[in-house]
Amino acid sequence: MSFFVGLAAAVLGNVVIGAGQCLQKYALNRLQRDWDAQQAALLETGSSTRRSQAVAYASAIDMRARGASVSRGAPAGGGHVAAARGPRARYTSKLWVLGLALNYAGEACGNAVALSYLSAAVVAPIGIVAVLVNVVLAERLLGERVSSNQRFGFSVIVAGVACILLVAPRGAGADDATGFVRMVQASGLVRVFCALYAVQALLVWVLRTGRQSLYLYVAVAAVFGTMSVMVSKLMTMYLRLRLAFAALPNPADVAVYGAGAAVGARAVTLPRVLLVLAMCVSVVGQESFRQQALGRYPVMQFQPVFFAAYNVVATLTGLVLFRELRGWAHALVFFSAFSLGIALIAYGSRFLQKARSVGLPSHIKLHKENLLKSQ
Repeated sequence: MSFFVGLAAAVLGNVVIGAGQCLQKYALNRLQRDWDAQQAALLETGSSTRRSQAVAYASAIDMRARGASVSRGAPAGGGHVAAARGPRARYTSKLWVLGLALNYAGEACGNAVALSYLSAAVVAPIGIVAVLVNVVLAERLLGERVSSNQRFGFSVIVAGVACILLVAPRGAGADDATGFVRMVQASGLVRVFCALYAVQALLVWVLRTGRQSLYLYVAVAAVFGTMSVMVSKLMTMYLRLRLAFAALPNPADVAVYGAGAAVGARAVTLPRVLLVLAMCVSVVGQESFRQQALGRYPVMQFQPVFFAAYNVVATLTGLVLFRELRGWAHALVFFSAFSLGIALIAYGSRFLQKARSVGLPSHIKLHKENLLKSQ
């Protein structure tokens, strides 16, 4: 019964997440339309200086449409900064903020609850539901076209997810207080998190030195996402079991002090503070680098690769931390099906990465050509 409760929570949570992502996309499109209309008005009625700025803005969009990189706020075309800035910042849109809130509501009320009943190897692949909901809503409500190649790519990814779900561990790792404490003690939580933070620090340093690539952003976002999933799983399992076992010690105290000392620990301890801090850093870090990546790469390029990487890192980390495989036979079957599933996800992602170029708005393109001819 607990398996189906967790499964329902994960599916419903990802439906909410997909709707939130679509709402964010609508808000960004609306900001862009408002800015395009403003620039078109400048082309029609503005002074010579503003007309030059609008031409510079059109040139900036043209460069983006051709795949060139134009930094936000940098001079373009005639060197006019104001024209190249583009639409208002996304966080100034109430709709975009609402979409972000829906994303976190789906994570907190859906995936976090599911992790208290299910393995991360089950919850992470169900994230494909959010991707599919986003695509369906974008096609129906935003008028976005999904090509036959992209439909095929999504079908292959769903098949890969099904392969993983068929052999993924069903339980959460512990069903009572004793099992939970033993699981935390045997997990090596401190060592695993230190290793993840060391890898993360190296990846972020490489990014900050200017060696930027899609796969680096994917790796950073996937590791941050994995850390938030692991902390969420520990805390939601702890809260659920504590309803039945009031004396259950905090997992952070168990991991650092041991089970005996953790029972009499104070209400606020350093391990508990560090666990909350790790959760906050992971959530903020994942969202920050994900937004940076989406500002540099098309969503159809970033999202499938991130989904595959996140599944690999989160699933393997969960298996190491919570010892969820039942013997060598189960491990052999799981890793065989898991490898096939990831291969299918990677293969399907290739069809989604043929991103459509962003065309220059027709009214700006026409006015730009006329103005350039007259100068």
